[in-house]
Amino acid sequence: MRHPRGAASLVSGPVSARQGRRRRWLLAAIVVAITAVGTTAVVVRLTVFRDRSRAVSLDQARARFRDAVGPTSTTTRRSAASSAQIAQPAPTSPPTTVSRPSLVAPGVYRYRTTGEESVDVLGGATHHYPDETTITVTPDGCGVVLRWDALKERRDEWRLCNDQGGIELQPRGLQYHEFFGSADAEDVACDRTVVFVPSVPSSGPTPVHQECTLAADPWLPTWEVLGVTDHTVGQDRIDVRHVRMVVDDQDDYWEHTVVDWYVAEDGLPVEVSAVKESRSPSPVGAVVYREQYRLDLVSRVPLT
Repeated sequence: MRHPRGAASLVSGPVSARQGRRRRWLLAAIVVAITAVGTTAVVVRLTVFRDRSRAVSLDQARARFRDAVGPTSTTTRRSAASSAQIAQPAPTSPPTTVSRPSLVAPGVYRYRTTGEESVDVLGGATHHYPDETTITVTPDGCGVVLRWDALKERRDEWRLCNDQGGIELQPRGLQYHEFFGSADAEDVACDRTVVFVPSVPSSGPTPVHQECTLAADPWLPTWEVLGVTDHTVGQDRIDVRHVRMVVDDQDDYWEHTVVDWYVAEDGLPVEVSAVKESRSPSPVGAVVYREQYRLDLVSRVPLT
C-alpha cells in the first residue's frame, strides 16, 4: 500500500516491505565489451574499460551558477529567492505566532571533502574525491535546487521548498554516476515530501518511510530527525538539525546506506557524512558498489 501524498513532518507512518535495487551501472560498457570480445580483447580493454575521474573546479561551479540564474545582480537574486519562499496568501484568520524559516540563499558553497566511490567489476575502479567540492544552490520552482558536484562523474541533486510545515525536502532528485565512460543518471521520485526544518518543533524523533523509485527501480529510504545540536563554521557556532536517511535492503541484490545530514535553520547542509554499499546484477556477474564521504561547510557566505 502506498503512502498518501503530502508532507511528512517526521511522524509515524506504515513500514514498507523491502524491495531490491536493480542498478544498471556499467551495462552499456559491458554489453559493448561482450560484443567486441570476438575481435580484439586488447582494444576493448583500452577503449571500453578505460575509467577516469575529474574534479569540478570552483570556476566551473561559479560559471554554471551564473548561467542558471542569468545576468541579474546578486542582491536581486537573493531578494527574489527569499521573497518567493516567504510570501504567503493574505490571512483569512487572525495571525498566529508560527513563522516560516527562510531558505538558503542562492550561490556556490564550498565544502572540505574526504571520500571515494568504487566498483569491483572489470578489474575494479575507484574515484577519489578532491579535498574541496561544492554545493550549488539555484532558484527552482517553489524553492531551490541543491547540486553537489563530487566529480564530473559523480553528483547528486535535491530540492528544498518552504511550505506551511517548514523547509521540506521535495520528492524529486537525481543521483549521477559514471564509470568506464558509461553515464548513469538516475532520477529519484518519491511519494511524499519530508520536513527537514519544521515551523513548529516536533515532539520527538519518529521514522518516516518513503516509497520511491531510483531510475525505474523500487527504493525505500527511511528518514529520522535525531535532534538539534551545534556546529562551528568558520568563527561562528550555529544550531543544526541532525537528519538521518537509511536504506536497508536485505535481498540478493542488497543495499545498505546511511547518510547523516546536519542542516542549518535555512536548510543549508553544514555537514554530510555517508556510507553506502550495494550489490547489483550485470551481464558479467554481480557488481558491488561502495561509497563513503564527508562534507564540512567552509563558509556560510556563498560565492556568486
